[in-house]
Amino acid sequence: MTTQQPYEFHERSPLLFRLAALFTCLFTATLGLLSAYWLKNDVLPLFSSLFRNVPIVITPYLGFMLIAMCTVSPILVITSAYACWHAKKFDPPSNTRLYRFQYNSYKLTLWSMICIAPVLAILVTLALWAKGYTPCQKLLISGSAWKVYWVNDERVCFKPDHYINDNWPCKVIDGKDVCVQVDGR
Repeated sequence: MTTQQPYEFHERSPLLFRLAALFTCLFTATLGLLSAYWLKNDVLPLFSSLFRNVPIVITPYLGFMLIAMCTVSPILVITSAYACWHAKKFDPPSNTRLYRFQYNSYKLTLWSMICIAPVLAILVTLALWAKGYTPCQKLLISGSAWKVYWVNDERVCFKPDHYINDNWPCKVIDGKDVCVQVDGR
């Protein structure tokens, strides 16, 4: 008869823990910066396009979810940098500023995923309809399933032959390229 030995716990390696924390810190910082960059270049121009009544508005609906990454990145960078520096997990006492910052960051992230991003996408869609824009599936570029092209003039809703300069659709007419400027300039 053999007796079963209880499961032995091995102490984790502080070096491996620090390396994992460092990788998480760098990865999260990179994702946070890229998310902010994509928000600045894909989502924010959408609002200026709406106000200027450009002929084509490209709505990147998936881009609205990047708001959540921007809200969670700072606390994840702080916690993983702390874990890398101290070789232990980030667990501030509940009556400190760091705890409140951590709690509010995660709460804001949940709010941005559940409420802010979807409501913002719905409001943009309603604003487009209110300004007379209609979706145009003919302009859709292959592989851009989360983008919707909206036009305020049915003449610019056509099947393009090619695209130039940040997705401006072009059609070859009488041997000449005729392109619609998406930015409205």
